[in-house]
Amino acid sequence: MSLLPTTHRPALAGLFTALLLSTLSAILPLTARAQLFVGDFGNERVGSYDPATGATLNASFVSPITDPYALTVAGGVLYVASTDTGTVQTFDAATGALLNGDFLPGVGAVISLAVSGNDLYVGQSGPARVGKYHAQTGAVVNAAHITGVTTPYGLEVVGGDILVAEGNAGRVSRYSAGTGTVVNANFITGLNLPTDLEVVGDDLYVAIFGGGSVGRYNASTGSAVNAAFIAGITLPYGLAVLGDDLYVSSIGTDTVAHYQTSTGNLLDANFITGVNDPYAIDIVPEPGSAALALLGGLALLGRRRRVGPAGPAARTLR
Repeated sequence: MSLLPTTHRPALAGLFTALLLSTLSAILPLTARAQLFVGDFGNERVGSYDPATGATLNASFVSPITDPYALTVAGGVLYVASTDTGTVQTFDAATGALLNGDFLPGVGAVISLAVSGNDLYVGQSGPARVGKYHAQTGAVVNAAHITGVTTPYGLEVVGGDILVAEGNAGRVSRYSAGTGTVVNANFITGLNLPTDLEVVGDDLYVAIFGGGSVGRYNASTGSAVNAAFIAGITLPYGLAVLGDDLYVSSIGTDTVAHYQTSTGNLLDANFITGVNDPYAIDIVPEPGSAALALLGGLALLGRRRRVGPAGPAARTLR
């Protein structure tokens, strides 16, 4: 004999599923959750934050680290460039543990990083160039893969090309990612100190440090969709995108603001605070397919049990 009335069984099943989902979420490793990494240059650390709420996961995720000016995440590895020491170090993106403190030693003043497949692209201000290295081993592919650039503050790989935000030249240039040859040196011009790039579908977002704005352009042609897509930002520097969430770091206010990617609407001007010179930001996306499948399956199971079968985010540049 059942002691629980049948009308209460669906509620109990829903409660059980909710508790199970909560427990699984708590025990999933950090790499199975979305994380927003912020290079806290002035405090010599890299912090980890929740991209949904801005809540601090670990303000000293990597600490101490000298002058973290650029960072990127790929394949569970967090790459961090210390521009003043001219090195790139690697860390475990789940734990922050050091993997290789001499991954790229003595490569000069590194100001940007990007990973595509097995290739790590490294932008330097002295000498001004973009180098290409093996993303897993750090082996040199071509230390002068792209030359003739001026302060390559931002890098973004798009298909077979790499876009370069040349801050002091006021332009975004386009090169072959494979060969380093020029595709279009003046892909976008007339910009007031562009510093970072993000591509989402057909859209290219450009942080314009001197203009206090984020511009939106066609990623294929470079034509302006809205050159002042987001305006009134005090010294915007870094960009990160997750779905319809656009994150912009401000060197002038020491914050990371949260906007809507599709509209440019401001969601939270003080999404992340308590940082000092947040030059670099990057994001680890949502949980991996296995975790999503498990959580999604459980959620669907809980939903079916509940409704029944018939129911229906002014300082100097280096």
